[in-house]
Amino acid sequence: MYWFSRKKKKITPVNGLILPGGGARNAYQAGVLRAIADMLPADVVNPFPVMCGTSSGAINAAVLASNALQFSEGVRRLSGIWENFHCGKVFYTDSWKALKSGLRWTTAFATARLGTAGPRALLDNAPLRTMIESHIRFARIQQAIDSGALRALAVNASSYTSGHSISYYQGREDLTPWQRARRFGIPQEIGIDHLMASSAIPLVFPAVWLNNEYHGDGSMRQNAPLSPAIHLGASRLLIIGVRNPVPDSVPAGEADVPYPSIGQITGYMLDTIFMDALDADIERMSRINHVLTEVRGNHIEFEDTTLKPIDFLLISPSRDIREIAERHARDFPRSVRLLLKGLGALTHEGRPLLSYLLFEAPFCRELIKLGYQDGLNARAEILEFLDLDAAAMDAQS
Repeated sequence: MYWFSRKKKKITPVNGLILPGGGARNAYQAGVLRAIADMLPADVVNPFPVMCGTSSGAINAAVLASNALQFSEGVRRLSGIWENFHCGKVFYTDSWKALKSGLRWTTAFATARLGTAGPRALLDNAPLRTMIESHIRFARIQQAIDSGALRALAVNASSYTSGHSISYYQGREDLTPWQRARRFGIPQEIGIDHLMASSAIPLVFPAVWLNNEYHGDGSMRQNAPLSPAIHLGASRLLIIGVRNPVPDSVPAGEADVPYPSIGQITGYMLDTIFMDALDADIERMSRINHVLTEVRGNHIEFEDTTLKPIDFLLISPSRDIREIAERHARDFPRSVRLLLKGLGALTHEGRPLLSYLLFEAPFCRELIKLGYQDGLNARAEILEFLDLDAAAMDAQS
């Protein structure tokens, strides 16, 4: 499903790509990007000079940014990563480590030792660091910036100590750091620790030490996920969400609703962290666009001349990813299934948590296929967004 905001263009626009977090759900973004790459000539210049990512969306953005000189090649590499994923590339899945993790958490709950002496996280994601090292050449990000193919890459993280939402960005020298209420934009060369911090899902993965603070998943305190791209000069945004916009129905009065398990509660928390802020920010931006259009249409002057309408195109899954995850639950390694079963996550109500942790190829490939089809279905809107003529693209293909 997609949502397009159209505004009259008076200046040359700068395209921004927003890749919000979503754990394993972010395979969907690779599918949409593959559809976009297939619409464009193979040697096309990077169509998204500003790239902003959070959590596993930050890893997606870094892969693309490091291949900005060859956009189609970058998308091919990104798709290849997701098509060959398995949980062992993200966190340890052997039976002994999973058993130890479960025992540590059970003991911590039983003895009320969930403080500094308790377990740091449910899962150990050390393999993710190795995977990032093998797939991303960070030096190429600066090369892309120096060549003009990339304006900036931003990676969002949350600091546990100061309580700030921080957008670490690497970009052109003329970009200016920013500060808002509990939100900062800090120029810094992006590296592995930034991506590990941005994707450190609370409780699930351990926090990361960065710049004298422990950091966690960037979605936690990101109240304005669209803001970093705008601060970095983007004037229109392509947003690839990972949640179907159709809300859940309220249970009937006579329905037998089970008490929520730890797995269901954790999935609900992740849904709130990853998804709700993006929806609220899109709604806020739409309101500002409407107000600015009305004000300028009536020739009313106002003091804040920095406000400007922002074009955006939102593409989100046409199907419920949770239902896809439920069908693929048995693809988890046996040790992980046992751990999730102990949390009550292998139930219909536990689908959200499954969808964030199911880093297995069959699930990821189905999401890529879904994203690709949704991208093709939005072809006209995507080409209009990029100021490209559909007929001309057809003639070149």
